[in-house]
Amino acid sequence: MAAEGGAAPAPHSSSNPPSTDPAWAHGIVVDMARRKVQCKYCDRVLSGGIFRLKQHLAGIKGEVAPCSRVPAEVRMQFCQYMKEKETSKANTSRRRQQIREDLSAPPRRSVDLPRGRQFFDLDQDEEG
Repeated sequence: MAAEGGAAPAPHSSSNPPSTDPAWAHGIVVDMARRKVQCKYCDRVLSGGIFRLKQHLAGIKGEVAPCSRVPAEVRMQFCQYMKEKETSKANTSRRRQQIREDLSAPPRRSVDLPRGRQFFDLDQDEEG
C-alpha cells in the first residue's frame, strides 16, 4: 500500500543504491545480483561491485581500466579514500596478529605491588 502523499519505498534499483557508500554518488547499479555498476562519468559498466567502481574512479590500474572522464577532484577523493582504507586494513591486520601472538604465548601471572604492576614467575622455585 502506498504511503500518503507518495509511493511505497522501492526495492534496490539503479536509482536506489544499496548502501550509503560515497561511491554511489558516482555510479549506478546495473545488476545487483551480478555486482555490475555503471560509472556516471564514462558510462562504462564494471563487474565487481562498488569496490571496482572506486578503483575505476581513483585510476588504480590492474583490476579495471581507469576512468578517463572523472573530474580531478573526484579522482583525488577516491585515491585518498583507497589509501586510508589500505592503511586501516594494515592496522587491523597488525592488531589481529598481535592478539594471536598474545594468545599463543604462555600465560604470565602478575602481582600488584605498591610501585605498580610487575611480573614475576610465581611457578619457579626460589633459590637461595
